[in-house]
Amino acid sequence: MSDPLAQFRQGQSAAVKQPETGKKPYEAYDKKGKPCPYMEILCVSQPSQSPQTRFFLAAVFSADYDDAFTLLYSFVAVEIKGKNLKPVRQAIQNGRCEFIQEYHENEFSEPGKGEPVIESIRFIAGDKLEDILSTHRGGK
Repeated sequence: MSDPLAQFRQGQSAAVKQPETGKKPYEAYDKKGKPCPYMEILCVSQPSQSPQTRFFLAAVFSADYDDAFTLLYSFVAVEIKGKNLKPVRQAIQNGRCEFIQEYHENEFSEPGKGEPVIESIRFIAGDKLEDILSTHRGGK
């Protein structure tokens, strides 16, 4: 007699051979490309924020390197550091990025080679923000 559930049991044995890590897959940013009124900045070790995109002023970056950039908003600067960040920055500049998120090995499975990875996010406000914005505006 043949086993009518054999095909399902094979799937179970394959699942047993590849144990679940319990970690979520990592995405550095929203790749859907839809216009969004807010962008969620998801952090691992500090509170996350969700600024309205209408307050976005500019992105400061190096044309030669894609390992860091700073987002300037009217009330906060957001320093982003990581690897392969050019597509992340471009999605934000085009107003088509619903979220960015910081990577942490305890939370997420390891990203693929060459994929964007946000290693740190730092919010800058207060006097330091005023210094940055005055430089951006060309002085006071």
